[in-house]
Amino acid sequence: MLSLRGRGALLAAAALAVSLHLGLSAAPAAASGGKPGGGVTCPGLVPDCDINAGGGGGGDNGEKPKPGGKPGGGGGGGSAKCYIEWDNIGEVPCYDADMGWFNPAGQCYWEILEPQPAKDAADWEWGTAAPATDAERAKGKVYNVTCPGAGRELMGGSTWSLNPPPGFGGGPTAEELAQEAIKKMRLLGADIGSAPKAGKTGLVGMPVWIWNNKAPRTWGPVTASASAPGITVTATATVKKIAYTMGDGGSEVCTTAGTPYEKRFGGQPSPDCGYRYTKTSASQPGQAFTVAATTTWVVHWAGGGQEGDITTTREAEPAQITIGEAQAVAKP
Repeated sequence: MLSLRGRGALLAAAALAVSLHLGLSAAPAAASGGKPGGGVTCPGLVPDCDINAGGGGGGDNGEKPKPGGKPGGGGGGGSAKCYIEWDNIGEVPCYDADMGWFNPAGQCYWEILEPQPAKDAADWEWGTAAPATDAERAKGKVYNVTCPGAGRELMGGSTWSLNPPPGFGGGPTAEELAQEAIKKMRLLGADIGSAPKAGKTGLVGMPVWIWNNKAPRTWGPVTASASAPGITVTATATVKKIAYTMGDGGSEVCTTAGTPYEKRFGGQPSPDCGYRYTKTSASQPGQAFTVAATTTWVVHWAGGGQEGDITTTREAEPAQITIGEAQAVAKP
């Protein structure tokens, strides 16, 4: 740490201890369905038949702000929040035009001192945290530290640091660490299950059941953490919704994983995630509708006195659903 004699009140003994804490560095740390054949009579009201049936065809802007500059837009659908616990202040801006960037380690604002003091300035006093050499000193910067809250002015002052604090341009922000945690999760799109399933054929107008075969990486919750010096962020991802495009121009949005079909359900519609086709798939490539799905994940993260949410999407491996048309069979 170095301090300026002209800031007398800011150079109390408390400033030394806290500035040492504030000086922490931040390192960048489907199978295809069967082909429809001729007309059939289904053995009861079920979403699929074992016999083939046929008929007529019917995401961060990733921008890093420059040290001392204003923050850019928040990428990835995320929004950071910063908090000061002292004096019950609560939520504060993560950037303040007068005070600079909020540093969660110590809950103070840091701003590069402009102009920087001359290398041989006579009015600087070096504390025990001083860089060992002039070359090391030249690599760091002097920051003006402001600590809002009653009686906290002694915690601020002019402080030298080799690296920017967390979130100050050169180091990862809490939200950037959250993005790193998301990468560790390896989130996936839906593992699509359906009735009728591959190799079987549903009928026009009959209920189609859709579901996501639930696993941590396809439905959640999934939790992971990422760290940089002075800050650790923990993120938890859960699915908000799954949007299915059914291959016939229609779509279905499900906010649950869906209910897997069982034979005991007979011809009932799905209670939470279903569809009905109004035409056959005979004219489609492979004579089956291609069903795609986009999963929207919401990731809540917290760490370093901040928290926020990031929205990201994942695509599913497409599924194939074959739809035919039942025809009356005349008795001999």
